[in-house]
Amino acid sequence: MNFKDLRREINIKISLKYIFIIWILFIGNLILYSFFIYQLVLYYATNITASYNVFSFFYSNISLLSIIEISGFLFIGAFAFTEYKLLRSLKIHQEKLIQILSQIQIPNLESQTNEIKNLKMPNSLLFPIMIVFFFFIPLLEIVSLIISFYVVYKSHKILERLENLEDKAFSVLGIKLQREKTQKRNFVLYLVITLITFGFFMLYLIFEAIKEFNLHVEEDYKLLDSIEFWL
Repeated sequence: MNFKDLRREINIKISLKYIFIIWILFIGNLILYSFFIYQLVLYYATNITASYNVFSFFYSNISLLSIIEISGFLFIGAFAFTEYKLLRSLKIHQEKLIQILSQIQIPNLESQTNEIKNLKMPNSLLFPIMIVFFFFIPLLEIVSLIISFYVVYKSHKILERLENLEDKAFSVLGIKLQREKTQKRNFVLYLVITLITFGFFMLYLIFEAIKEFNLHVEEDYKLLDSIEFWL
């Protein structure tokens, strides 16, 4: 087996269609919420001198509320699934790198391979489940937002670490990787912006996280395509 065969095995780029679906669902959910608030304000304005009950308003708009809940579930489900894909793809990428390096019988490479092997990955299923769970608990939506932010932050740090470990591993082979490095990001500032925008900024962050990962594996493809080592 050569590197070109292995290159085909690690074709794990994440489709940006997931991001577009998230954006569409978010915009749809935002429009529905805005319409609901408009109806609520209109209801209060037209009943300001009469006795009214907020529960009667909810009951009379139960269909709209149901649609909002369904669209909200679809949005957060799509968002959680995309973060699952990101975490899972990082794990697969790690496993394929280990597979590649383990088949090269060169002294000093084993320690570099073990470093990649010992790189801990977040649970790809647990965090997305927690994101959906907390999103639908009143007053705990902030927990869902923080978990979502943590996944993006952690994936960025793992990608940075993988880049460094790959550089070290391939330097043992006498190969100097020429790649566009993962950008340094101020996640403290990003967290503040995410909180003050009530999570809107997460739509940008998840897009950047996916694009960042895709760029990383694309650079790896170019490397493997250009190497003619036979294992």
